[in-house]
Amino acid sequence: MTKLFLHSYGLRYQYRHKPGFDVFSLVDLAADLGFDGINVSCFEPYIEISGIEPAHLRKLRAHLEKRGILIDIETAGTEPAHIERWLGIAQELGAGFLRTYTKGTLDRRLRVEEAKANLAQAAHAAERAGIPLLLENHEDISASEVAEILTHVDSPWVQGLFDYVNSMLFYEDPLTSLDLMRPWIRSAHLKDCVILAPGEGGLLGVPIGGGNAPVAEITSQLLASGVDRICFENTWGYQAAMRDRRGSANLGEGFFQHPVTPLREPAEYVDIDSLITKDPGKVAELEYWALGESLKWLKHKIPEFAQIRIPNSRG
Repeated sequence: MTKLFLHSYGLRYQYRHKPGFDVFSLVDLAADLGFDGINVSCFEPYIEISGIEPAHLRKLRAHLEKRGILIDIETAGTEPAHIERWLGIAQELGAGFLRTYTKGTLDRRLRVEEAKANLAQAAHAAERAGIPLLLENHEDISASEVAEILTHVDSPWVQGLFDYVNSMLFYEDPLTSLDLMRPWIRSAHLKDCVILAPGEGGLLGVPIGGGNAPVAEITSQLLASGVDRICFENTWGYQAAMRDRRGSANLGEGFFQHPVTPLREPAEYVDIDSLITKDPGKVAELEYWALGESLKWLKHKIPEFAQIRIPNSRG
């Protein structure tokens, strides 16, 4: 049965603006809401994992085991030494997967070639650690390029993590992106979004069910394929600029249809930075509201996720 995970990034404003919220709070929240596990972003200064000291990692693993929560670790970059370091940390935590994405040169083709060479080497470290690497279609390369890299590496220890909406930044239809990555998908980032009109901000994260991404169709296909896990990532208020065209979608049509104006706040919220400056506590409150709205939709629209419990609106 496909497991449902909760992403730390979807609670980024809790970490930053709700006193006392840390990775142990995330573990408890995931357990209390009926999730099977958590995905944790691990970037300096390591806010969302709350530190990487050995004693802290041992304490975190003990708490995960106490609450019956699994963990996947998320880093960035494909350099073999970097990957090997994070595989070691993932081992200490008992993680199932280590997710990454490409970084480095702005030259897209060079980045793809570097990733091919790096991940072919890193595959051996992943096998030794017993933890598969998952390459994501992040905001750096399209799903078609991820498929190219994984075809070249050709290792069971380097597979894919499919993000529902990221490749829309390259004008790739999300169902096309899913088909491109399908042979390698072991996990996924479940998100929703709208694409704002040109000049208004690009992709905007919204509560699940409130956007135009084919969330139900993608989820249905992933569940039917027996994907090991799906991670819900609350990207309310997140914005990303459109990239160069690598797909055939047209802005304003289908999944790329623009929302009507004025935007429907707070679901379609574009002025996060100003609100953080004025009232950071309100940002944390609205993020938690978006979490609840998303989980209501998932609970009622995806039968396999009916075990989810809806959080108290106050957090």
